This record gives sequence, C-alpha cells and structure tokens, in this order.
Amino acid sequence: MKVDVVVLAGGDGAVIDPSCRFKGLLPVAGKPMVEWVVDAMRSAELVAEVAVVVPTAEDLGSWADRVDKLVVSDGDFIDNVLAGVRAFRVDRPVLVTTGDLPALTGDAVDEFLEKALRTNADFVYPLVRREDVLAEFPDADRTFVRLVDGPVTGGNMLLLNPSLVEKNASIGQTLFDTRKSALQMARVIGFRFVLRLLLGKLEVHEVEKRMGELLGGSGAAVYTSHASIGADVDKPVDVVAAERALYEARHGRIGGSDGE
Repeated sequence: MKVDVVVLAGGDGAVIDPSCRFKGLLPVAGKPMVEWVVDAMRSAELVAEVAVVVPTAEDLGSWADRVDKLVVSDGDFIDNVLAGVRAFRVDRPVLVTTGDLPALTGDAVDEFLEKALRTNADFVYPLVRREDVLAEFPDADRTFVRLVDGPVTGGNMLLLNPSLVEKNASIGQTLFDTRKSALQMARVIGFRFVLRLLLGKLEVHEVEKRMGELLGGSGAAVYTSHASIGADVDKPVDVVAAERALYEARHGRIGGSDGE
C-alpha cells in the first residue's frame, strides 16, 4: 500500500532569517527547506502523491512543479492540515509532515511507513531514541521525553486515517497549541498522565492508549533509528546541524568515520 503526503511548509521563517517570507523557503545548503522534503518524498517508494501547503503560491521556485498538489492555506495549524488532507481521496492513509526537515531521506520515510502500516492503527507516530539523535545530529538542540524504555524525541510526522482529521479538528489544534507547556497539556490530556510522563514512568503502550482515547481511534508509536525524521529547523543552530548532516551524507562524516 502507498500513502499520500501532506507537507506543511508555512510558518514564520523570519525568526531565523528576516528575509524569509515563510519557513519552508528558508535556504539550507543551497535549497529551500521544503525542497529537501519534497525530494525525500519523491524518492520514497511508499509515497503516492505529494501535496504541499503554503501561505502563498507566488514565487516559490522550480520545486513547486514537482508536487502533485499545491494547496494555499494560511490559517491555524489544523486548518492547514485539513486543507492538505482534503486535497486527496479518503480511501488511503495520509502522512502529514512539516516542511522544515531538510535532512530527511526517502529511506527514512519508507522505513517509518513500512512499520506504521503494519500496525493497522488509525494514527501512528514515530519515536527516535536519544542515542540515535545524538549519533546523527550531535550539535542539535532537541527536547527529550523520558519513557520507561529511555529518553526519546518525537518525529515531525504522523500517519493517519484521513477520516480522523475532520472529527478531531478541535482537539488537534489544542494539542498543537499546548505542546510546549506541560501544565496546559495536562489540562487536556490529564494531570496524572502528564505527571507520570515528566517522571519517566510511562510506557509506550500507555501513551498509545491515552491518545487513542482522546482521538477516538487506535493509536500506535513506532521506533525509528532515522533521526532526520525529527530534525526540524527552529533556530539558526538547527540550520548548522542540518547542513552538517547533509554534507556528511554526501561526503562522509567530518573528521573520518570514527569521528576523530
């Protein structure tokens, strides 16, 4: 089975580069960030069609000619997700991802999708262990959550049943808005759940169960060793980390394969 892809390429790029009209156009290693993501999706074997959601269709560059659907939407997070998902038919899963993953590869996408599709869940989220992140992006500034199995970070993508998006628009926007505040998130998910999460007492299946209860569908989390799935660019230092990873992917690790 193949899936459709929605790439969210908007956002405020000026926080990194004042001249950037929106985040997806931020230049990284000579190309807009979103172009790297489009290239990765085009090289993935399990991807059918690709839609990119942008705040404007003006002066995007040649990469826009390589997508199947260009969706103009400049609303809240969930409004942009809905606009992208509605561009496709509803009988196959949709992978929603962000356009700020310049180090993403087709292999990383295929590995996640292969594992995710095997779960048969309504929504599937990737987890990356801290050691895998630091091995690929030693300079990255990432936030890790302690689970019983060890520290992890989440990937910037979600495979989902498109019918789940419409009925969860409100809770989806709320979860996005509260993602960086434990207190606000606790009011939505539950104080006991968030407390156990902060203490590192939760197991993956507990997270899956609680998210399934909130969204009214079956949820699953899968581990991937491809840290590029979570290597989003939010700060100037992230640009440096991404360009280093891209250089090493082409020319080998800086300083030799043993890191010396």
